[in-house]
Amino acid sequence: MKDSAQQQNRSPEAVLEELLDAGMPPDLESAQDQAAAITSLLQQLNEAYYSLDAPLVPDDQYDLLLRHLENIEQAFPETSTPDSPARRVGGEASSKFQSVPHRFPMLSLQDVFSEDEVLAFVARVKERAPSVTFLCQMKIDGLSLSLTYRQGRLVQGVTRGDGVTSGEDVTENIQEIHAIPHTLKEPIEELVVRGEAFMPESSFETLNAALEESGEKPFANPRNAASGTIRQLDASVVRDRKLSFFAFDVQYASESFATDLESLERLGILGFQTIPNMRLCRTEKEVLDAIDSFQEVRASLPFGIDGAVIKVNPLEERELLGSTSKFPRWAVAYKYPPEQKETTILDISAQVGRTGRVTPLAHLTPIQLAGTTVQRATLHNQGYIDQLDCRIGDTVLVQKGGDIIPAVIKVNRAKRPPNTMPYELPKHCPACGSPTEFVGGGADLYCTGIDCPAQLVRHLIYFASKDAMDIQGLGEKASEALFRHHYVKSIADIYILHEQKEKLIESGIIGREKSVTNLLSHIEASKKQPLYRLVAGFGIPLVGRQTAMALVDAMPDLREIAAADEETLASIQDIGPVTAHEIVRWFRLPQSIQLIERLEAYGLSLAEQKNETAALPLQDQVYVLTGTLSTMTRSEARAALEARGARVSGSVSSKTSAVVAGEAPGSKLDRAQALGITVLDEAAFTALLERVNPE
Repeated sequence: MKDSAQQQNRSPEAVLEELLDAGMPPDLESAQDQAAAITSLLQQLNEAYYSLDAPLVPDDQYDLLLRHLENIEQAFPETSTPDSPARRVGGEASSKFQSVPHRFPMLSLQDVFSEDEVLAFVARVKERAPSVTFLCQMKIDGLSLSLTYRQGRLVQGVTRGDGVTSGEDVTENIQEIHAIPHTLKEPIEELVVRGEAFMPESSFETLNAALEESGEKPFANPRNAASGTIRQLDASVVRDRKLSFFAFDVQYASESFATDLESLERLGILGFQTIPNMRLCRTEKEVLDAIDSFQEVRASLPFGIDGAVIKVNPLEERELLGSTSKFPRWAVAYKYPPEQKETTILDISAQVGRTGRVTPLAHLTPIQLAGTTVQRATLHNQGYIDQLDCRIGDTVLVQKGGDIIPAVIKVNRAKRPPNTMPYELPKHCPACGSPTEFVGGGADLYCTGIDCPAQLVRHLIYFASKDAMDIQGLGEKASEALFRHHYVKSIADIYILHEQKEKLIESGIIGREKSVTNLLSHIEASKKQPLYRLVAGFGIPLVGRQTAMALVDAMPDLREIAAADEETLASIQDIGPVTAHEIVRWFRLPQSIQLIERLEAYGLSLAEQKNETAALPLQDQVYVLTGTLSTMTRSEARAALEARGARVSGSVSSKTSAVVAGEAPGSKLDRAQALGITVLDEAAFTALLERVNPE
């Protein structure tokens, strides 16, 4: 496995592929390493999927990775931690809306991927209840909601959140969904209904067309669009985007029902839309026929589905079967395999993303796939192209994995035309002409240009972030505006923005006079930031805040760092040979040299001004943070330690001075205890900070 620093600078797809290829670990140590790597990646993917509505990998690959972690934890129970993604239902509640407790858990369903797994589920249930019936429904691809009604009136709508303890209160927004009744047709005393908010295909096409016309990024699929819409702070946006809703479960009712089908029929009488074409099944064959029938009509439906749900119909049997901490034992979700079709590659182009990653893109003869027209598909990277031996003119098999990102998965060499040539990604960036390079020995090619227009906005955002120069007001929106209106073509240009103050105020692209004045003031103040922040802000591959601090501590002059060779840099603590190579490569680039010259000319100091009079109280000590602190954020705790001279590390080793453990600590606490390292709870940590002042 690659170290965490390298993983953080590689694409999620590349890390996921490596983890899946690794197979089952042979021993406990390997299992712990692999479980930690999978957990880290799943946390990143969960954040993107549940909180940002921006999946980084297809659903089927995510499911495989989660199942791989479950298998590891089953084979090696020592690797299982309380906060393992294998034990969690969903993401965390968003900070945009008030978090409210769940009265009834909103558990997810156990995913199955083959007919054999479906039949095994049916057999397990029938072993307990031979005459049981099953209700099969289409699995709607949207956002799960729980709706509470009292005296027939809607009083609250909550998202799934973590599925167990809390979700987001989105009551105001869901009142703008016409398919959700505000008042039931009968004043039932209390009713809690679970269902799926979704964006119909027609609404999705209209929304994306409007976003593209206005120059905004379109949504990847209707599920993302529905999830992002529900979380809008302006409820009128929800109304305009025309979401819909299907009810699929009664979580609680002041009435009683014998079966799931009976409860859903009652919901229809009360005014809800329920999932159409439900099938009541008694035999294994009827269950499989229902799954097939849903798949046959999938492409023609006005809404998206990604599978079929098979549920025990009698509610009494459900009670007897019960649930695990994550899934009910009385239902499974069969996930349809990604749809595949053949087409031809008309051309291959290289595109530069916001991270600088150069991705090969196949331009295809258009085909209909999973209900949409597909004209382009990813080829991932050069290694993937070489493995497939993929060429312009080839007939290829295309798969829309997880119904999100089309990808070329196979070449039909029997149909290859004569005189085709192997494809190689360009040695220079197609956006700025800078050299391209495989960073950190990985499979992905990156543009090396720090001022590359394809990634300048991302560089600006990171340069101004709290981990780097901490320039308040220069976030994503302001960076986008400054770039789009040609005020900045390089990071250095932010330090001459004061020359265009009046134009900025007049244009209003980042606000009026007060906003502009404040931003310029923060930019000017950033010139006095410590040197390590500047080094971190450069965005050198594999060099984050911690590595930058170690680098500047050893070499307090930027000119010294720029002139150092790989051997010298690799001898510094926390800097290995791969990182040393990236540092040397970055400082040798002409655009990097030019950037540093401009920054110095604009008043930034290239040398660290060290205070030699007295050592800080925690000088040369190494601390590790784990878990959640109630009185401060992780960033605030780190800043407090660094202000007192300590170094904050991301991993526990024999050199660690102490571990600060908040609520729900991870495996770092276990390792600290195994090594006999001092562990501070939050009270002891707070007392330490009060006892040792940074002055």
